[in-house]
Amino acid sequence: MLTHLGFLCCDVDQAIFFQYEGWAIIIVLVHVDDCTIAATSITLIANFKVQISEHVDITDLGKLHWLLGIEIKHD
Repeated sequence: MLTHLGFLCCDVDQAIFFQYEGWAIIIVLVHVDDCTIAATSITLIANFKVQISEHVDITDLGKLHWLLGIEIKHD
C-alpha cells in the first residue's frame, strides 16, 4: 500500500520504504502491524500520518525511545 502513496521499496529490505523530494526524505520501517517513521521534518511525518490514516486505523505512540535494543535520544 505504501507504494500507492508514492513510496519506493528498499532493494535490500522489503520492510523499508522511502520517499524523497530534493533534500527531504521520509523513511518508514514496517514490522507486522507497527511502523517506525523517520523524516527530515515533522511536517513530513504529520502529512504521512494523515495519508495513511485514510486507509487504515492508526494509533500514534509518540516519539521513538527504543529500537532493537538501542535507546533513541532526540536533540
